[in-house]
Amino acid sequence: MKKIILFSLFLLAGGSLSAQELRDGMVPSDEGLFPFVITYGEAAPAVDYSFLLDAPAGKDGFIRVENGHFVNDKGRIRLNATNLTAAANFPTHEQAERMAARMARFGINCVRLHYMDWPYGPENFPLAKEPSIFANDGSERNLDPEMLDRLEYLIAQFKQRGIYVNVNLYVARYHYHYKGQNAFNPEIQAKEREYAKDLLTHVNPYTGLPLAKDPVVAVIELNNEDALFTRYFSGNVRKPDWPKPSELKKLPEGERRAFFKTLEKLESDHWNNMRTYLRDELGVRVPITSTQVSYTVPSALEGMDYYDNHAYWRHPRIGVYWKQDNVAMVNDPNGGTLTGNLISRRYAGKPYTVSEYNHPYPSFFGAEGQPMLHAYAAFQGWDGVFAYSWNNRMNEEPQGMEYFFSYAARTDCLAHFIACAAMFLRGDVAEDPEGVAPALPLKTVEDVWLTNPKRGGDIVSTIAKTSDGRFSNLTMLRHKTAVDLHGDPEVNKTLPKEEAGPVNTTCTGEIEWNNEIPGSGMFLVRTPNVKLFSGFPAGRVMDLGNGVSLVVGETKLGWTTVSLTSREGKGFAAKGSSLLVATGYTHNKDAVFTVEKDKDGKLTKAVSSRWYDWGTGPMMTEGIPATVILPSAASATKCWALDESGARMKEVPVKRGASGKAILEIGPQYRTVWYEISVQ
Repeated sequence: MKKIILFSLFLLAGGSLSAQELRDGMVPSDEGLFPFVITYGEAAPAVDYSFLLDAPAGKDGFIRVENGHFVNDKGRIRLNATNLTAAANFPTHEQAERMAARMARFGINCVRLHYMDWPYGPENFPLAKEPSIFANDGSERNLDPEMLDRLEYLIAQFKQRGIYVNVNLYVARYHYHYKGQNAFNPEIQAKEREYAKDLLTHVNPYTGLPLAKDPVVAVIELNNEDALFTRYFSGNVRKPDWPKPSELKKLPEGERRAFFKTLEKLESDHWNNMRTYLRDELGVRVPITSTQVSYTVPSALEGMDYYDNHAYWRHPRIGVYWKQDNVAMVNDPNGGTLTGNLISRRYAGKPYTVSEYNHPYPSFFGAEGQPMLHAYAAFQGWDGVFAYSWNNRMNEEPQGMEYFFSYAARTDCLAHFIACAAMFLRGDVAEDPEGVAPALPLKTVEDVWLTNPKRGGDIVSTIAKTSDGRFSNLTMLRHKTAVDLHGDPEVNKTLPKEEAGPVNTTCTGEIEWNNEIPGSGMFLVRTPNVKLFSGFPAGRVMDLGNGVSLVVGETKLGWTTVSLTSREGKGFAAKGSSLLVATGYTHNKDAVFTVEKDKDGKLTKAVSSRWYDWGTGPMMTEGIPATVILPSAASATKCWALDESGARMKEVPVKRGASGKAILEIGPQYRTVWYEISVQ
């Protein structure tokens, strides 16, 4: 077996950047890249995992909260989801049908209807304004009949396919520059209620139900990334009799505490009043949340039904160039955004969702993001994860990247969505059956805030990482973890305090984050029905468990993401089929990347691309050279390279290894990112 593997490595070797060149910010050449855009139309069965969805959405009753999780009449339900942003919420009827079918086959069972209340403008990359849910009559109050019709037809299509919706209410609208004021401004509060009523009580002609009474709605968010605690410290919100943020520390402790209570009450009263209005006046029955936990103190969220959060690995820095740090999160032994922003801000006792997450384009390593998120979300027992975003523009079927956060045409990421759905929605990654819940009483949060007043939820993760009762990165990487806001701090004394090491494995043994070789990290998932590798192979043989091994040859980045998913969920030795996906360096055709320099003129890891240098579609990608050893018999195994629709394009020879096991050798010659494997 070892001789075969080594021989394969020799055959697969090719030109790539060295590790040092990557660290120095070099950009790979485009030689050998080929166009590959996953189809928007009909797809072959090999890449259609819509059977994971339970259609029509809502057939088992309204989603509700029981025992700290989302459930319906059938039992617990997880939201494996994405976003539609701004004008992307208003496709034509024909586009809506294709979009719903395409999302379903990737195992997406919920869509967050986001940013409908404000047309994009120059502040969000140089993009032309597009329609919003409001009529273009200057009132910013009347709903546009055409856009509403498009939205409602789309929702009907989603429902038919088994896809729920997460309805966002206030995101931007006319008072975009007055965020935070909804906590105390009666005029804004009245218009928020008016918008909620108009949107949620209008009868959808394609379903016969208003959203308030339709079980296709999974959850409702009152507000996006906005809270009084955050906006006060950013200078957006201030009353004449309020102290300036810079003056808080000069006040006596009693005055500081009184001001804390003032902000807390204003904000929590607004959230609770809006929740009551939706429940009692509009008849909404599904879980409701206010805003993301990182934007306010937890005591202001006590009346909500569930908690939500957002995070991005190296979010682009806004400016003429929109700089993007070109760094792989797999090289962070402390868990990157997963521990620093997400696990450490999960509060015990209520469902927890992450409604925005991305490793934004043009990062060369973006394909790692969703698989890492979904694997840990399943292990941590979260209730919903939303890739941000499916699309941000009215061009519903782009052939290339038009925005930093869109996934619709992002071939290297989208192809792994099936593995993500299997891990999280199907539950192929096991949840930690026990978990730990470090105590962080609300009074402690308040006391620490008084010492060092700062915006919103930042205070929680700060305390969690610095106090004597903290839970370490190691704890978060190895155990299901949640902050207990009503617990006894004495329990913290029994928690481990050591930091994460070079190799961190979950207590279930299914997820490994390996940084034994600095700068060449590996993320591996070993479950009976999903195998995943993302990172820098560095010539290593990856044992993925259950008789599956992987060897990756030279790639342009010295990095790759490879997923293997059993369609029937019966493993890889039994009769059935599976999908093998291997991706690497991918970007728009003719894209130009500029590597930033530091003050000394040395190249950095930051990649920038001016909007007019982004190039056009189609997406160009590399074929990954790799050897895959399977537990099935070679004589019973067949493999095909698939085209953009998932149809069989060319047969891949299956070699016979030790004990007659199947060996596949894939590579650039097949000009594809995915392969169908069949065991007879």
